[in-house]
Order: sequence, then structure tokens, then C-alpha cells
Amino acid sequence: MISSTLDFQTKYRISKSIKPISEQTMMQDYYNLCKLYTPESIKLRETGESLPISYGTRVGNNFVDYFTFCERLETKGKYNANYFDFIENIEWFKTKKFIRNMLTYYATTKNTSNKKNKYTVYKEVYNICISSINIFRPIVAAEIYCLYKPNVVLDFTCGWGGRLAGACATRVPKYIGIDINTNLIEPYKSMLHTLNNLNSLTETETEVQLIFQDALTVDYSKLDYDFVLTSPPYYTIEKYSHNITYDTKNTKKNMNELFYRPLFEATFRYLKSGGHYCLNVNDEIYQNACIPVLGIAHDKIPLKKSSRQNGYQEFIYIWNK
Repeated sequence: MISSTLDFQTKYRISKSIKPISEQTMMQDYYNLCKLYTPESIKLRETGESLPISYGTRVGNNFVDYFTFCERLETKGKYNANYFDFIENIEWFKTKKFIRNMLTYYATTKNTSNKKNKYTVYKEVYNICISSINIFRPIVAAEIYCLYKPNVVLDFTCGWGGRLAGACATRVPKYIGIDINTNLIEPYKSMLHTLNNLNSLTETETEVQLIFQDALTVDYSKLDYDFVLTSPPYYTIEKYSHNITYDTKNTKKNMNELFYRPLFEATFRYLKSGGHYCLNVNDEIYQNACIPVLGIAHDKIPLKKSSRQNGYQEFIYIWNK
């Protein structure tokens, strides 16, 4: 089995060499996100005096990456390998012709100025050959919140923090995030500490409740929410830390029956009447897991996941209650 023996400090140092985001850059990025969603700017857009913000905008990404990028690199993709497994076993991966060719291409043709360090080159190749580990962009979450104006957002697989950042920037009164990955506890503590300081300066205030446990074991009847926005795992295409592993022979069937169905049923059941239920999933999950439980979505918003995935299209599907 391919695995890494690197300690946390080494992993953290490597992650910072790939994304050398300073504290000042992180804070400025959050300020920039908030500036897009002042009450005045939102009012102008609602009256048609300014255009909606493009979903392709990357404002807010550096804020999220500053806290959770290192843990993102722990996500396992093809070969059941995460980024750290990949770099520590790079000689083995070089025996794969396609990977070897990509390493040569990204180290030479795509790095003619020689500005990219080896870890950045490895990450580019990992994105192409193993897994790209995308985040849900804060700007996308912010746009959706502005459109639907929720009072309490439930994000039952909250992941890297993009939907939380979007909620705070748009002054959503309350955000509830749930995740099974306890490795995110400390990054989220740091993120919340920073948000508390920054929100006092940007005159924003969002109550945040985080629950680190299996989303299937949460009692949703005890939570009060009128909006759901989340992006659940995709048939173990990417395997996150502490996620439950399903039988590889029947992964899709088991995830439909043991994960998606009970989770969608429970979270939709306790959504307030008049609320909205929004899921970012691929078409396969929408057809096989969403429709049987929730029916045909009332609306959908196009969401292009990555510029590298030419022609690939996903949606945020929306159900009204």
C-alpha cells in the first residue's frame, strides 16, 4: 500500500511552499470578499444598477486556503494516494508512463522561467493524474446566499470552509457546519478566531456552530434551519480523512442506500417550510441518489468545477420546500 511517513510539520511546510499565502494576503482577501457584499452593493445589484459577480472570481480562495489547504492535500484520489503519498513515492509513480510524461512536461515546457518549485510542479501533475481536490468557492456560496437570503444555513458536509466564508461575508445570521473530519477542528478554530477579529472591522456578524461528527448521526430535529447548501462526497472519487469506506465492489449502491438516501431524507425533513435545499453534485449522483429521494429539482445553477476539465459541467440543484 502506498503511504506517506512525513510528519505534520514537514507536510505543513510543503503546503506553504505550494501556496505561500501570507497572513496579510489572507486578511486582504477576506476584506475584498466583504467589499463585494456590502448592503449598498447588494442593493444596487437587486435594482439592476450593477451586474452579478462572476462565479469564476477567485476572491476568497486565499482566505480558505490559508487555513485548510494542508488538510486538503491529505485527500486520497486515484491509486488511493494523497498528495503526500504521491511525492514520497514519486519514483514508483514515475514507472507510470503518463505520469512520467506529465512530470517532464510540467517541469520543463510549463516551467520555462523555472519559477515553480518541485512541490508546485508535483501538485500540478497530481491534479491531472490523481485528483484536483477542488474547493467550493466562497464567491459561489456568497452569490447563492444573496439570491435566497437565508436566515440559518445548514452545511452538513462543510469541508474546506468556502461556504462558511461566503456566509460571513454576506452577513448570513447563522451558519451550521457539520463534518466527520476531525483533522479540520484546529484549522476551523483558527479560521473562526480570525473571522471574529475581521468581522468586527468589516461590520459583519454571523453566528457559527460547528459539529464534528458523522452527519448521519446528527439529530436534525434539534437544529433550526431554513436553508441547506452543501457538496457531499462523490462516490469516493476523493476520499477524505475519517470518511467511512464503503464496499469497493458496490460503492455506488451502498452510498446511495447507506449514505445519500438517509442523509438527504433527514436533512430535508427538518428543513423549514418555505426553505431551500441546495446540493452541488454531479449528474450521476443527481440521477441515482437525489431524484429518488427529493424528486426533480425545481431549479439548477451551472457550476464549472475546473478550467482543466474542458467541457465538464456540474450544477447546484435546488429544491423548494
